[in-house]
Amino acid sequence: MRVQNSKMKYYIDIKLLPDAEISLGFLWKKVYQQVHLSLVEAKNESLALSFPQYGAKIFPMGDILRMFAPSKQEMESLDLDNWLSRLKDYIEISKILQTPDNVSYIHFKRRQFKYHNNVLKRAEHQAKRRGISLEEALEHFKDYKAKENTLPFIQVKSLSSNQELKIFIEKVEKDEELEGNFNTFGLSKTATVPYF
Repeated sequence: MRVQNSKMKYYIDIKLLPDAEISLGFLWKKVYQQVHLSLVEAKNESLALSFPQYGAKIFPMGDILRMFAPSKQEMESLDLDNWLSRLKDYIEISKILQTPDNVSYIHFKRRQFKYHNNVLKRAEHQAKRRGISLEEALEHFKDYKAKENTLPFIQVKSLSSNQELKIFIEKVEKDEELEGNFNTFGLSKTATVPYF
């Protein structure tokens, strides 16, 4: 479905440029980490990220990270050139552009797999709670591991624990623009972003 006049009026594209020494996966990690830090400092829940090449064959996230903002001033206040200055040989940052009038909408959300290392324990808990056999409970979780293994992710370092995190990202198509807040990873539990 095509919809007119998104509330996310401005965007920039960050194009990742891997070479023989720096892989696309490594670049995603470094770029996403810096963009995350800029969003943490901005404390602005209206700034969003999009992955226009989500599901690409070259790399599951593609090679473009798109950032949206309701106003040009909000985009400028991020100072992404500064945050990404160490990576300038491996990226191209577009100028601030206006979002096209006719766009469709996508919801990019973070999926967390809390029990990914212990599906059996989770199944045992569900079997006991629901009064079903362990086999029935395991059947319920059969797609759980498969889903985790197929969703694209970006690896980042947690600022609080200093551990590596996999940020699994799921794409859900929507018929209309939905409002909501975006977290410091540029993702939302409810809100959509323009998709073009």
